[in-house]
Amino acid sequence: MRSPTSLAVAVVLLAGAWALPHVRHVFIEDVTTWDAEPSPPPSLPAGTGAGLAPAPRVRAILIDGLSADSARTLPTWSALCKRGVTLTVDVGFPTISLPVEAALWSGLTQQQTGIVFRSDRPLQPPLVGVPSHVPGSHVVAENHAYIARSLGFATAEGDESKEWAAVWQQHAHDAVASDARLVFVHVLRVDTAGHRHGHDSAEYRQSAGEADAILATLVDAAPDARWFLLSDHGHRGPGGHGGEERDVRQVEHCIFGPGVAPGGGGPVHVVDMARALADSLGVMLDARSLARPLGAAIAAPLSADQAVPATALGPGVAALFVLVLGGVVTGFGVRRWWLAPWWFVLACASLVIVRGFPTLSTPMVYSPAGRAMYVTWLPALVLAGATAYAGLSRVGLWRVLASQLALPIAAMCAAFTVTRAWMPLFGAYEAPVVPRFTAWTSPLILLAAHGMTAVALAVLGTYARSAFGRPSRPEPPRSDPATG
Repeated sequence: MRSPTSLAVAVVLLAGAWALPHVRHVFIEDVTTWDAEPSPPPSLPAGTGAGLAPAPRVRAILIDGLSADSARTLPTWSALCKRGVTLTVDVGFPTISLPVEAALWSGLTQQQTGIVFRSDRPLQPPLVGVPSHVPGSHVVAENHAYIARSLGFATAEGDESKEWAAVWQQHAHDAVASDARLVFVHVLRVDTAGHRHGHDSAEYRQSAGEADAILATLVDAAPDARWFLLSDHGHRGPGGHGGEERDVRQVEHCIFGPGVAPGGGGPVHVVDMARALADSLGVMLDARSLARPLGAAIAAPLSADQAVPATALGPGVAALFVLVLGGVVTGFGVRRWWLAPWWFVLACASLVIVRGFPTLSTPMVYSPAGRAMYVTWLPALVLAGATAYAGLSRVGLWRVLASQLALPIAAMCAAFTVTRAWMPLFGAYEAPVVPRFTAWTSPLILLAAHGMTAVALAVLGTYARSAFGRPSRPEPPRSDPATG
């Protein structure tokens, strides 16, 4: 193994291992920053039924991050819901506040608008949706006012200052009590507690109770209005949202007030709630909207995961081809059972067992260093290095590279393909966001990088052994049997 080729291969592998974490950072930035190309929405089942009649005044309060199970424990929320229609609402994918609320106020899904993440970036210009068609529409935001300012309301109040935190509830109360046709109040504290402490924490429950008390005071300010009680997503137990998990994606909404008879149902889609808001205000949704009248939506509920968009056929087939090709190359290298890339299997299994399946709700997917993920598979890297070291003297360099690295690299490339990440990685301003695969791309990049490091160290170890090890002992001379 003491050859310029082996040394060059080790250098190339180490260079790739050094570069891939940077690629991951670029990928995550693309996911969280840009919009996606608009694409077809998930199909909704057809149903028959009437929509809501217009109401003189409409009030909506959205408690950001309020999970359905938590909503059902809130006394004011639950009592108000019993007065009207209680719905299980599927907010679609991804479960990020701005994209979901854009769907809520436009009637277009995240796939139709292309607004799929867009962290801390307001829409410029603001959304053209229900609020933009209602003169004098007013929104008051507790925090993260860039979301409220993105939705097309005539007046938007809110900022992140301590001064605003002290007065925002009074501003919300005054807006709700006003003669404005449409007022929307965005409460953020529950989502903040979910991110900091998790859904299962006492802090989350306390924040939900505080939001419920705020709800009570606001409804008292406009008891004769038609009210929409809303949430944009739930939270995982440890905290986090964004993915396709059902308990994050499906929340509780309620509508009560004049013209609303008690009832319930669902799951309905969040765009169906957009239709209910539009009908209540006497405005039309975008012609592309698939939103259904409230009665029709209740009559034809969604199946469990119908709101999650399917993987596009073209990228899916191409990704499968890349993965199969990686398997074929791996087969070329595996001449003995122990040369299979068991380290890769062990690493993926360790990640899932210790940390759970990666989704866009799991913070480890976004962590800059990725430590929360790679500490779970460090033992697998020892196996990768030992297997590569043993294989180099038995089957040679190229078969070791094929057996240990072809499948991990192919899996990473397949993830880039199915998420359409190749162009964003080379500078295009597009978000490679699709269910399941976007989240898996982050650990797959690190797995490929770490596998390359382990194999490179094995190659260098073999090179050093041949370069600096003691020469083998020569055979002692033997007499010729013919001469004795």
